[in-house]
Amino acid sequence: MKVLRLRSLFFGLFLALLGVSTFWASSLLAAAPEKPTLPAAGTKVACDPDSEPAHASQPWHPLYVEGMGTFQEVSTGETSPIMVEVEQHFIAKSGLKTVPMRIVSFGGRAFAEGIGETRFWLDATRPVTSAIWEKRAGTEFPAIQEMRFHVFYTVEALPGKVLRSINPTVMRSNDVRGFPPPPGTVYKLVRPVELEDVNEPGVVVARLLANTVVIPKQRSEREREQREQ
Repeated sequence: MKVLRLRSLFFGLFLALLGVSTFWASSLLAAAPEKPTLPAAGTKVACDPDSEPAHASQPWHPLYVEGMGTFQEVSTGETSPIMVEVEQHFIAKSGLKTVPMRIVSFGGRAFAEGIGETRFWLDATRPVTSAIWEKRAGTEFPAIQEMRFHVFYTVEALPGKVLRSINPTVMRSNDVRGFPPPPGTVYKLVRPVELEDVNEPGVVVARLLANTVVIPKQRSEREREQREQ
């Protein structure tokens, strides 16, 4: 009888320990963050680049204007969300999962001492496919992303002129850790963008020489309201 009772006691303790172990394991799994995955086709994402205006000593990007020189543009903070629509993924020849996407809308304003306000917005009449692709097959993230688009541009010092990009603007990040890209993700202009007057195609009027964009920390609703007051 004592042997049976001891066996029953040990068996009960074993089940109790098993239950505790299972609880710990399930708790750890529940607490573990979900692994980021590349976006699915049909997904629409709005990335809000709502940031404070840059300080004058921190140029947003240099803009060269023919006959006038190079000017340092500074963001005024008036930028609309970048709306992106995701398309069907494919496996590239390199074996890497690639997700094409299309920019639907965006725009913003800046200011440069000497030429005044500048404005830019998407040229939707000339769509260019953007993409995000994994660095290593089967890992999805970290990934590389290129945002490609044509743009319209106006400069206060050139009244009545609407400029447009001759070559597509390509903003690239080599270290994207999720999608939408998390705060701190850095994008840089791959190559200068030449701008022509829409009424004089082929004549270069200005050049965007460089640009760096950092995804900012998202504001709370309260912070947004305070900023708008």
